[in-house]
Amino acid sequence: MEESSTDRDQAHAELQEQLQAAQQEAAENYDKYLRALAESENMRKRLQRLCEDRIWQEKQRLLEQFLEVADQLEQALKYASEDDPLAAGLRMTDRALQTVLAQEGVQPIESLGETFDPKRHEAVETTEDQGRMPNEVTREYRKGYMLGDRLLRPARVEVNRAS
Repeated sequence: MEESSTDRDQAHAELQEQLQAAQQEAAENYDKYLRALAESENMRKRLQRLCEDRIWQEKQRLLEQFLEVADQLEQALKYASEDDPLAAGLRMTDRALQTVLAQEGVQPIESLGETFDPKRHEAVETTEDQGRMPNEVTREYRKGYMLGDRLLRPARVEVNRAS
């Protein structure tokens, strides 16, 4: 039995419609795949940032505790005499602690004589000295520290105010 031209045209049209439907479904599936891939990548980046933030917070917490110990050693050394054997031990301990902090990337902030920077300094007192520049840090009550390019702890300072 021979197909008529009309039947062939109709079969061809059906196949053409099926092909277009399959191509559209493939395009939709590819779009869904790309969206899922992007969402997966965004989730991975979000989790990585979350982990890095958590590590930073824990490292900051621990280093701040070490800085409190360093502050106490510094205060003790202010009152120790040079020939006291206990003071020699305190100096050795202080140097060792400063070495550990430096190895972890902790660097002290230079404050004295610098211009007050609210991102790095915490003003706890002001003074008025004509011989100094306005907003100049005149005294440091507690050292500030950076960890890389992040502020670990601001310096507590006295600032000269403008007259």
